[in-house]
Amino acid sequence: MRHCAGRGWRKWTSTAILGHPHPYSPLGLPHDEIEPDPSVPSDRGARPTLDEVLELRADRMRTVHDLIAALTDDMLDGETAPVPPPGYPPAGSYPVRRCLRAIVNEEWLHRLYAERDLAVLEQRR
Repeated sequence: MRHCAGRGWRKWTSTAILGHPHPYSPLGLPHDEIEPDPSVPSDRGARPTLDEVLELRADRMRTVHDLIAALTDDMLDGETAPVPPPGYPPAGSYPVRRCLRAIVNEEWLHRLYAERDLAVLEQRR
């Protein structure tokens, strides 16, 4: 199983809010609908270990935790620095609140998919 390393999450959090120009892990894969972007690693042959995937996940969780812990009302009501092209989200500035909503929604949906898939696997046992 490949880990997508939260491409959308990385772009919303690391690039849009935190301003990191190269947010992606070489172990992740972009979703199939994204336009090819040479700055986005896309090694379909990579086979990360479970420990590598869990460390990426732990890093993601730490980053979001630290971001939310440091938020002020002014920051939450503010705009991001411009996101450079190409890629997702499209180039431009975004309300920080919108970025955080995208992050939380993505996390929630991934949890729902995991619970659904685990329930199917348990039924098969």
